[in-house]
Amino acid sequence: MTIAGMKIWRRLRFLLLPFSLIYWLVISLRNLFYDFGIFRIKTLPRPVISVGNITAGGTGKTPMVEWIAKFLSQMGKNVAILSRGYGRRTEGFVLVSDGNRIFSGADECGDEPFQMALKSVDKGLNWIIAVCENRFEAGRKLLEKFEIDVFILDDAFQRRDINRDVDILLIDDESVKEFLIPAGLKREPMSSLKRADVVCVQGLEGWSAFERYIRGENVVRCVFGYKLLEIRKFFDYILLEKPFEGKKVIAFSGIGKHKNFLKLLKDNKFLILKDFEFPDHYRYSKDDIKRIIRQMELVGAEIVLTTEKDYARLYEMKDLKDFPFFYSVIEVEFYSGGEELKQKILGLVR
Repeated sequence: MTIAGMKIWRRLRFLLLPFSLIYWLVISLRNLFYDFGIFRIKTLPRPVISVGNITAGGTGKTPMVEWIAKFLSQMGKNVAILSRGYGRRTEGFVLVSDGNRIFSGADECGDEPFQMALKSVDKGLNWIIAVCENRFEAGRKLLEKFEIDVFILDDAFQRRDINRDVDILLIDDESVKEFLIPAGLKREPMSSLKRADVVCVQGLEGWSAFERYIRGENVVRCVFGYKLLEIRKFFDYILLEKPFEGKKVIAFSGIGKHKNFLKLLKDNKFLILKDFEFPDHYRYSKDDIKRIIRQMELVGAEIVLTTEKDYARLYEMKDLKDFPFFYSVIEVEFYSGGEELKQKILGLVR
């Protein structure tokens, strides 16, 4: 959906509330069937960590998956990441990376798995990454070829057909206010939080809006955000040196929440002269890039700055190496609960 289309949908979404009621009924029945064993849940012969949310996009699942995978890799564990590969132009099983090489681009595997593969190979993290609609079958295929200690499921809170040993749910305060699909972006009602073993709230606002939905004293509660690690030039290892204060930039992104990207840049003292917002998982055309470059020249910006996910989507546009295009590299940081989450993971893989 285009940005204009999203704005129209937001204004008219109350008309869709009757369909959201039907959606709630279907989702509630589906969850009951899983709870009572009517629907089968399959189990992989390795520990499984799931990372997901209850809204469509924008809660930072990929950085959290990367944080967990990096933590496990630094412990010497062989990590495999399984994703559906949203937005790809292929179907079925695709091996994205064997930990040393990348076999698929963003069009074949999706922008987020490709982003993780680029990071893994660049940093020597050796993550095995695959995409498939059926993540259980993908896991079995990987076990036939690789030594794997632990699986991480990306965006899998709703995929209840595969067993997980730790179920991590990411959420922010906007999730409480959202309607269910199709009148809103919420995939499940707030009552679904009771399934989570770990609940990670994004932002310093904390727990006031969520505590009543969480059941059990053993649920790990985290509050997290993101920190800017570095600004890297497209197709190069050149870093934009600090200080960033007053650096004149054109900013653009096609992610779940463009405003979060802008906030990150403002918090790091960039001077945003102009920004462009594109839909999540957007496929950029050469005309889009020409428009951004023209705007950069018009307003006198020093660089063009985007996200790591957008860089993954633009990876085939090698001509951009001749322009001052940079992307931000971020990492999860915990304000509380980070050590408890580490202990939860350690208890699974020791």
